[in-house]
Amino acid sequence: MYTALYRKWRPRKFEDVYGQEQVTETLQNELENNKLSHAYLFCGTRGTGKTSSAKLLAKAVNCSNPVEHNPCDECDSCISINEGSSIDVLEIDAASNRGIDDIRNLREAIRFTPTLGKYKVYIIDEVHMLTNEAFNALLKTLEEPPEYVMFILATTEPHKLPATILSRCQRFDFKRISIDNIIGRLKHICGHEQLEADEAALRLIARNADGAMRDALSILDQCAVYGGRHVSEATVLEVLGITGDQHLIEIGDAILKGDVSEAILLIDQLASGGKDINQFIKDLTAHYRNLLMTKILDKPEDVIDMSSEGIDRLKKSAESFSGESITRCIKYLSELENETKWHSNPRVLFEVAVVKMCKAAGDDSLDGLLARIAKLERTIAEGGVHVAAAALNSTAADSAPKAKQEAPKAAEKPQKKTQASAAKADTAGIMEKWSGFRQFLKERKKMKLATFVMTAKPVRLDDKILVLSFDNEDRYSKEALEVPEIRKELESEASEYFGADIKLKSILGNEDTEEEAKDELDIVKAAIKLAGQDNVEVISEE
Repeated sequence: MYTALYRKWRPRKFEDVYGQEQVTETLQNELENNKLSHAYLFCGTRGTGKTSSAKLLAKAVNCSNPVEHNPCDECDSCISINEGSSIDVLEIDAASNRGIDDIRNLREAIRFTPTLGKYKVYIIDEVHMLTNEAFNALLKTLEEPPEYVMFILATTEPHKLPATILSRCQRFDFKRISIDNIIGRLKHICGHEQLEADEAALRLIARNADGAMRDALSILDQCAVYGGRHVSEATVLEVLGITGDQHLIEIGDAILKGDVSEAILLIDQLASGGKDINQFIKDLTAHYRNLLMTKILDKPEDVIDMSSEGIDRLKKSAESFSGESITRCIKYLSELENETKWHSNPRVLFEVAVVKMCKAAGDDSLDGLLARIAKLERTIAEGGVHVAAAALNSTAADSAPKAKQEAPKAAEKPQKKTQASAAKADTAGIMEKWSGFRQFLKERKKMKLATFVMTAKPVRLDDKILVLSFDNEDRYSKEALEVPEIRKELESEASEYFGADIKLKSILGNEDTEEEAKDELDIVKAAIKLAGQDNVEVISEE
């Protein structure tokens, strides 16, 4: 009968427990110095070597011919433990033997001395599953067992154990095994099993094992059968139902750009290819996490387990997006991952979440407002305001010849047009620097001032008075700038940034246009009064 790789390659000596040197070296030192404890607690996530280490310790303390403090695997005691027939080493599953009666039976069995070895070892797996009554029954025995009895408790959830139990055990924490350690172990096994495995395939297996050597061996076993003893990256992707990095980049970029159609079509392609939606959500979350790391770290390769080419692709992709957009997507996906676990059709929830992520710039929620602000800042940084200013200058230049042609009809008009063009030119310079001024306020921790001018639009500069226009819905910001203390502080910051003594004036929408029309009407009335009705011709420009 075929034996699974994780069973066949269970550690036979302490050196085979990869990535847990802090545990194995301490145990070997205790064996060497004969300073063994009567009770041990092995904690850690699944597949990290807790039960294997417990069996190794049980064999080592009972072995009649130890080799450098490792069990020989040849004496009667080692052979019986390996075969599971030893009456000196008992492995108890606390998940199915969790009651007080089971612990009473254990206490009765402790009275009998070991037959082959020196110690009678009780390995209690998933010990956190015991009931409170069972823990209380075990407590006294665990504190003062007979000198020939050793307890080894194993659990994935040590926080569920009573403090009285924890205080009576020597605790060892098994950490997640690093990707490099998993790859090294897989290469060693592939060499002995005559398996051909690509480096990229082993790295992908290690990444998806989530720090568990047992999971990595199970995946390798399945891929070797599927691929005909050759394990390629494509084989691993197919077996696990996960998506390659290129597909993640394409879908991730489509979502961040707000392209709903492209994102949904790509998801449909993956779903039609048999990819698991729940797994894909996890992969996409990890992809956005990697994107975020490339934006906030100088050396993202320290925390991202990918090839240099893959990290370069991530950096290039991350350049187009803000950290806020990426963080928002991670938040959506994290909430979605919890919801899809209990839903019969996770694809529907996923597609709805994708639409929300793409349309975040259009809603009025906090996430939507943040997305809109980030998009506005990005547009300004990329020169969107500069383009608008250039368009204003172009319009002024186009209208200049028309003003010249009509100069003989009204002498006042050309002068006013020339002043307006000059004002627009000055305003264009301010507008080009305006986004920088807002950033200047943020860097100085003047967040309140930066918020007040976030939606302000400089419309002109009249004799060092900068006129800021606000939309009607931003009336609050306009009124805030009319508070003397706030305006004075903002004028001080603006004067320092622009290098000139600048005063501020705030208006709502077309208030300024209405004032100009009123001024023009006053000029016309004055001209009629001075020259008479018959000597004044009024020209109206559309």
